[in-house]
Amino acid sequence: MCETSSSICSSPIGDLIISYCQKGLHSICQISTINDQSFIPDENQTIEIQSSSGKIPIPKSCLNWLHTYFHSPNHLAKIPELCPNIVSKNDSFQENVWRTLLNNVHFGQTVTYGQLAELAGNKNAARAVGTAMRCNPFQLLVPCHRVIRSNGDIGNYSGGKRNNVKYWLLNHEQK
Repeated sequence: MCETSSSICSSPIGDLIISYCQKGLHSICQISTINDQSFIPDENQTIEIQSSSGKIPIPKSCLNWLHTYFHSPNHLAKIPELCPNIVSKNDSFQENVWRTLLNNVHFGQTVTYGQLAELAGNKNAARAVGTAMRCNPFQLLVPCHRVIRSNGDIGNYSGGKRNNVKYWLLNHEQK
């Protein structure tokens, strides 16, 4: 079991909760109060630690990656280390989908659920891809916002509660 710490950081899409241990990140997501009604993006908002708990400082690689994603995306580098206890190297379909998305769908690109299922090795598993996206603990890093429906609709980001966030992220990546 990992000894985890967490931090809340400001970002252009609102405050993010980041959980991590010595081995890497456990999760990154927006605070629970952000939804389509409360979402007020601020492109000029810097990445700053608002608060932290636990013994381990937030990995600088995470802060640097977030800053680059929002403010200098042409210079994006490898994502921060993910804790192997969260994303193991086993062969679960869900983790395979996350790795496939991370490695094959780059900044500014989109992919349909069906295309991602095929890339992940099971062309008939579009619904399972949707489940993997819903369970993704690494918002932005494993870019589930880049997965759309085959008809071009964005789908239901965060269960349909943060579709405006998904629109914003997709637009941000098209600039």
